Amino acid sequence: MRESIAKAVFPLFLLIAIGSTIGLVYKVEPFYTHYFLFIWWSFLMILDSSLYLAGGESLFIGSPLDSFLFLAPVSAFIWFIFECLNFRLQNWAYVQLTPHLWVRWPGYFLAFSTVCPGLFLTANGLDRLGVFRKNEFSRFFAGKISLAAEKYIMSLGGAMLLLSLVYPKYCFPLIWGGFIFALDPLNARMRRHSLLEECIQGNWNRTLQLFLAGLLCGGLWELWNFWAGAKWVYTVPLPAALWKHLKIFEMPVLGFLGFPPFALECFVMVEFVRGIKDGLSDRQWRTLAGAGFVLMLLACKLLDQWTVASFR
Repeated sequence: MRESIAKAVFPLFLLIAIGSTIGLVYKVEPFYTHYFLFIWWSFLMILDSSLYLAGGESLFIGSPLDSFLFLAPVSAFIWFIFECLNFRLQNWAYVQLTPHLWVRWPGYFLAFSTVCPGLFLTANGLDRLGVFRKNEFSRFFAGKISLAAEKYIMSLGGAMLLLSLVYPKYCFPLIWGGFIFALDPLNARMRRHSLLEECIQGNWNRTLQLFLAGLLCGGLWELWNFWAGAKWVYTVPLPAALWKHLKIFEMPVLGFLGFPPFALECFVMVEFVRGIKDGLSDRQWRTLAGAGFVLMLLACKLLDQWTVASFR
């Protein structure tokens, strides 16, 4: 059954990708304004179905309940966190968005829910190709890291996040990495997948896969965002020479250095949420998820006010 679905998904989303690109070229709506959504979701579904048919680690077709009911909304929540941090950082803004709230807000959710699946599917694709092929995680790490080391690492992560908010003009890059150090020791303590513990065991493969996946996804995000009608632009406090001339698409060249650690952050943050979920009853988790949804709706309102620079 799933194999038949995968075989149908591939050509369907290939047609959507081609059709939306033609719509972009000729500025046909809704493909022109929402090109990023059409092309990125098409890419994810093509990659996922290809992985499933090739015997790789599929997310949507291989484990739809985990992907759609957990990973997608958690991905949206994680990116909303960064959107809220950007109210202080002011590193990016959205331009030429649709003025219709009933289209714009679902668009936020659809776009943000693809962040983590995109990174993880790309890492899975690298694994299937044999690039830094990962070993299985050991989930029992007791005694590997001392309590003093845990506190030091978490304090380092907390300091990185704090400095990025207190001194955003100079320390804004620290936001792309702070959550790794702040949360990964907690993942190890909760016996979730921990990149730090993996590295202590001499297994860097998953870390390297995520690093490369972050760079690849970042390149695709910037490529497809550049041509879309509704897009994001960057306002980071860099010297004029770097800002105006050393750019690839909308992103200053140095900004691409943030994508690899961001991929690690997403992995660590998802594992942290999984650890919280494991410790809650179903009722408690549903209550927490409902509260998270309300917070995301509030973030949509604030996003419209603070980060959207213009409407179409």
